[in-house]
Amino acid sequence: MPIPQLDYVTTFIWLYNIGAAFITLFLILQILLLSRKLGDGVVRARLFLNTDVLNETWKHVSIAGASFAINAFAGFLKFNTDINTYYIWEISEVVFLGAFVAIIYQWYQFIDGLMVDKNK
Repeated sequence: MPIPQLDYVTTFIWLYNIGAAFITLFLILQILLLSRKLGDGVVRARLFLNTDVLNETWKHVSIAGASFAINAFAGFLKFNTDINTYYIWEISEVVFLGAFVAIIYQWYQFIDGLMVDKNK
């Protein structure tokens, strides 16, 4: 069975997805390890005082949700109709993963900042 040839955009998207997956797993593991050392009250109090984290999180969640909806719609059109969606399906996937990684990185910075403040 011959291996299908991938174009440059598809290859980039596959490599991007693999990189985003590794970054996501690493940051989530770091957040879990760091948050075990903090009390729930400390995180809630700091989060309540820092509304920028919540606002940025909701902005990125909205972007991820919209790109997920576009991805689902483009996927439906791509596989169930004759309408050519070009790279909308793949690009919306990249936008979703980018927004998701941005959320996780922001929370990693927030939790890591609490650890630095706790050690002072």
